[in-house]
Amino acid sequence: MATCYWNHDSPPSETYLCLDGKSQVCARCCVEKCAIETPVWFANCAEGGHPTWPAVRARQNLAPKLVCLESYWNQELFKTISVKGFFESLACLIRPRLQVAHRFVESERGLAYYTRYPDGLLWKLPESWDTPTYYLAFHGEPGTVKSTLDRIGSETLLEAFRGYGKCGYRNLVYFAACNVLCGSEGEKFARDFLEVSGCRAVIGYTTNVDWMQSLITDMLFLQRFYTDVNPWSNLAAIFASVKEDYRPAQSLGYTLLEAENSAPSLPHEKAAPTL
Repeated sequence: MATCYWNHDSPPSETYLCLDGKSQVCARCCVEKCAIETPVWFANCAEGGHPTWPAVRARQNLAPKLVCLESYWNQELFKTISVKGFFESLACLIRPRLQVAHRFVESERGLAYYTRYPDGLLWKLPESWDTPTYYLAFHGEPGTVKSTLDRIGSETLLEAFRGYGKCGYRNLVYFAACNVLCGSEGEKFARDFLEVSGCRAVIGYTTNVDWMQSLITDMLFLQRFYTDVNPWSNLAAIFASVKEDYRPAQSLGYTLLEAENSAPSLPHEKAAPTL
């Protein structure tokens, strides 16, 4: 007699209680059957963070969260250009569903309002502590980002993210902006940023980038990062695969810098950030 709801003959030790609270399912059928024949149940299970299939269970140390701080790109009041809609579409392709926090930031004070320790909003809200990716979408130049109202220099950026990766959570900061990592000045900024912030990695560009081409590059990376079984161990390989599969990334100066000897704690090892 089959022990799995999907009539797959599995040992009882290899079945799990379904989200419906009554059916026993095996990991194999949960992937091969449920996702196809009952996609709503599959989506609800993933959304609720209760997967039974090994590949998703192995990813639970990576919270499906992304914080995006963005500047306005244009002056037309009725034609707002933003990366937000792209992230919302990407969220639907990731299980558990990617949670996206998005805010427009136009000044140094605005950036500090969200990021600076200890009073920044991201420090005050416990649900933000385990976010693995902070995505900064601005205009840029070496070591600097620029908003509509302000030029946010390297010292301000260093201060804004001081200590982020030193509180028991792995994270990376993604500079989706022109030229931030360009030349010796950009590289020095990235190295200083990794040291001061304690983040796992910095990703960005060394050239004046095309908005759409860079966004495609970013979406490819983020989709692969959030769906990889072991994204932190495979970070360099994920990054390299994007450059290999989407050739414009090469000409954009798409760049990854990782922290040296980085071995941060896993998310469950600390309940809250402390400095």
